[in-house]
Amino acid sequence: MPHPRGQYIPLSLARRMIGDFLHYGQRIPLAHGEQRFDLSDLKAAVAKARPRPSWQAIFFKAWAIVAAERPVLRRIYVGRPWARLYEHPVNIGAIVVSRPLEGDQALHHLPIHVPEQATLVELDRKFAHARLAPVAEIPAFRRQILQARLPFPLRRAIYDLGMNWMGRWKAKHLGTFGMSCVASLGGATLTTIAPWTTMIHYTPFAPDGSLMMRVALDHRVLDGVEASIAFHELRRTLDGPIMDEVVSLRRAAAA
Repeated sequence: MPHPRGQYIPLSLARRMIGDFLHYGQRIPLAHGEQRFDLSDLKAAVAKARPRPSWQAIFFKAWAIVAAERPVLRRIYVGRPWARLYEHPVNIGAIVVSRPLEGDQALHHLPIHVPEQATLVELDRKFAHARLAPVAEIPAFRRQILQARLPFPLRRAIYDLGMNWMGRWKAKHLGTFGMSCVASLGGATLTTIAPWTTMIHYTPFAPDGSLMMRVALDHRVLDGVEASIAFHELRRTLDGPIMDEVVSLRRAAAA
């Protein structure tokens, strides 16, 4: 009896996009850190706030506040024509968004300028627009799809120029830090591949109101000590400015 034969399937546009993303992300010597945060008080405040902010918006803004105060978190390694660091003057945070694309699921990244200056409600609106609006209405997504349609040599040449030669271009179009999370779906990643200097993600809440905050960092730019300081500042920010904003939402709803 002849053995059944399989078939070759060309890479979809979505697979080409993630392939380029990982191609440059896996070249970065990432270190990974984590710390357990007890957020039971903040969790209780969020439950009473109206509108209720998402945890994605909360952690995204909190990390942006920390990065605004610590320039090292806004630095990017630029390897060509010689090794150096580029420090961007402001935050440009990026979230990873999964959207249908030609019968497949494509991972896009949405850069958001100075997210620490936006309210939690405004950030949630931006996130919802990125998830639900037609892809053609989102300039960053249109640009990423256009690049993915280019022939392989040209596509990689453009990415190589932006990722390895031009720090300002990389900050503007990719972001100074990234965030990806599947905690809302009940899952979490242990490690990740990312092209950012820092990428934060977190686990679902434990019954005691705690969760594990995780960060992947470019070891060429910063060390674990700096990441530990950033985590300390992140916890202070969550207990301070973020808690105050969440409580204000609760009070406004009560009024």
